[in-house]
Amino acid sequence: MIFLLLAGLTNSWAAVPVTQKSADIQSQLLARPESIPRLLSNGKLSVQQIPNPHWKKKACTACHKKKTGASSRNLRQSNVDRLCNTCHEKLSAHKLIHISNIKVPGDMLKRMPRSFREAVRRGDNKMSCITCHDLPMTCQQKRHKEKDKNPMFFRQGPYESRTTLCFLCHDEKKYQRINAHDQVNDKGVLNKEKCLICHTTNKDLLQAKNIDEVKFNLKDNLSRLCWGCHKWKPHPGGSFTFFSGKGGTPNHLVKPSDGIYSRMQEMQKRNDVIFPLEPGTGKVFCGTCHNPHEKGVIKVRQAAKGADSKKRLRLQEICINCHDK
Repeated sequence: MIFLLLAGLTNSWAAVPVTQKSADIQSQLLARPESIPRLLSNGKLSVQQIPNPHWKKKACTACHKKKTGASSRNLRQSNVDRLCNTCHEKLSAHKLIHISNIKVPGDMLKRMPRSFREAVRRGDNKMSCITCHDLPMTCQQKRHKEKDKNPMFFRQGPYESRTTLCFLCHDEKKYQRINAHDQVNDKGVLNKEKCLICHTTNKDLLQAKNIDEVKFNLKDNLSRLCWGCHKWKPHPGGSFTFFSGKGGTPNHLVKPSDGIYSRMQEMQKRNDVIFPLEPGTGKVFCGTCHNPHEKGVIKVRQAAKGADSKKRLRLQEICINCHDK
């Protein structure tokens, strides 16, 4: 029989058979969350086994010493960031996009909605996890219906985009990005400086017949050129599929199998289009499905398809060009 070794969940080391309900294991972890970091470091627990206490009826003890009395005095940790990091330091540290435990500038405090300012006050007058995440809402049964639209329980959410949340505190005017796709001016003249955002040189660039004749600022993993502005995940598919953890997302950034590659070649001829693969590796990259160029930049007809189209897709029915439905 295969066993999962869970140390410190009972009075002694426990060997829990995989046939035991996972709910029982999670209940033990939720009752003693302080054991999670040690179990992870000892290799007795995987990141995937960390239970999610959010939006659950009987998970109060993950954050509170007692099941009753949802107050700051009843929290397992007085510092809310340390409390969250019981799980999240290993679970999602690489995904965090915001610094914490810092004083919030006065002009930003004035810009914040009232509930955000109050959250800063509760976090010892510093930026903390609860500034943006409204944890109590996940504990209130009457608000569980909000989970589908606001799975990450963003304060005052849901938001159409994450930057909408960011600009409740930050001055949007100070964070304007250069649009790498705005490559032709109103008079139809190419802005060659924009080419250099992705390419090492624009010499002979317009005469290139295929991607192998083009030089990039990166030698491998060309998708990283796009990730600086665009989040790869959630993609492809809906954002809620990714954020809710249901189903996950497939990894398309790999070398196509022989079957997929054969179909791509067939569909390129049939639809008079080019689906470029990453030079050197032959992997699918963002530019395989999306044409990052503005209309009129690329002169090769097949490679120019999709410029300025919806979502910059080379063809709108994109999936069937690799996958035979």
